[in-house]
Amino acid sequence: MSINTAGGESARAMEVWVASPSSGRGTILEDQCQSWLTDGERCAATRLKQLSSRNQHIVGRGMVRRLLSRRANCKPSDLVFECSHNGKPSVIAPRSAIRPFNISHTEGLVLVALSDRGEIGVDVESLSRRIDIHLAERYFAKPEVDYINSWHDFHCRSMAFIKVWTLKESFVKATGLGLSIPLSSFSFEVLDSNRPKIKVLSPSLQEYADWGVISFSPAEGYLGAISTNQINFVAKDVQLGIQDFLSLV
Repeated sequence: MSINTAGGESARAMEVWVASPSSGRGTILEDQCQSWLTDGERCAATRLKQLSSRNQHIVGRGMVRRLLSRRANCKPSDLVFECSHNGKPSVIAPRSAIRPFNISHTEGLVLVALSDRGEIGVDVESLSRRIDIHLAERYFAKPEVDYINSWHDFHCRSMAFIKVWTLKESFVKATGLGLSIPLSSFSFEVLDSNRPKIKVLSPSLQEYADWGVISFSPAEGYLGAISTNQINFVAKDVQLGIQDFLSLV
């Protein structure tokens, strides 16, 4: 696992944690995370027939409960959550635990980001996942499609697609708008950089024009993205301090 060095004030105001759930029988990670869940969350997990998906669900929710309760002087199971009408989760009690967070998971990896100073959204994908590049022409903005098609090698085009996809997913999750907005209503520029720029293409999104994003690798074989309106993150070139959740288990 590649762990970057934390960089400055922005990194301290944001935490990024990773864990590697089992694709089969649960390990100490799944067992501990499950012990922090509510009965409702455990029931939801049992409804997931695929074991890898079930483990991702358990680990993701367990991570959030453990991480938010660390500074709140409460048990992980004490936290109460609600979802917005677009499906973005937030903690509403106890008050000491209220803090913006976001979860993403894919086969073999769960990523949780927490912020002290602004909204946050995160997405992660495996670089080995099977993708349909033609989806870009249906859902992405034209400059992004042109960027993907500029790569002649299929592998490079796939990597470019995943980069744009994770950026877009992190952005709609951070704003809380979800898929209520078309993915073609905003675009990313300077895509060869790990700090692309957001360009809003719809007047309704103008308030998000100055948000910041970063594209990064949370672990070998994975690509992630974070979007936020955290001012010092937007203004500075920061490094993420990616932490291994197993250290808290």
